[in-house]
Amino acid sequence: MITKNAKKSNEFFYQLFKTSKARELAREINDYLYFESPYQNEVEDYHERYKNGQRTDCIGYISKIGNYKFATITVARKVCFVLHLGNKFHTERAIQMQKEIDELLKHNYQSTDNTKLTQGEVYIRLEWVEELAQIKPFIDEAYRLRLISM
Repeated sequence: MITKNAKKSNEFFYQLFKTSKARELAREINDYLYFESPYQNEVEDYHERYKNGQRTDCIGYISKIGNYKFATITVARKVCFVLHLGNKFHTERAIQMQKEIDELLKHNYQSTDNTKLTQGEVYIRLEWVEELAQIKPFIDEAYRLRLISM
């Protein structure tokens, strides 16, 4: 059992997903970002930089050359994967990207979330994703767009 003072590992967050397929996909996303993506050498743990290594409700991913999270595996919103495009520059793209992902996955994210969505963010239920290749282009775009926001 994880207590308030215990350090929350990646595995802690992976295990919160409802299906084994979603848990495996969360691991694949982490591996992709750190070991396979075109920007793998630039990815850093948000909590290591800003929270003294203490994770709160998520695994946050930032660029070493940027200051903003571009992706998060989070317990918020009933456990999901979030792409952060930024609400200052990319609000419209986030709205469009959410529609594209909802169509691709054949599910409407908003129908599963009773709270107001945050501008500039895109939400993905990993339970709906068949394979990482479906969402890689969106992850990569989120990374690039967050660098533009600097």
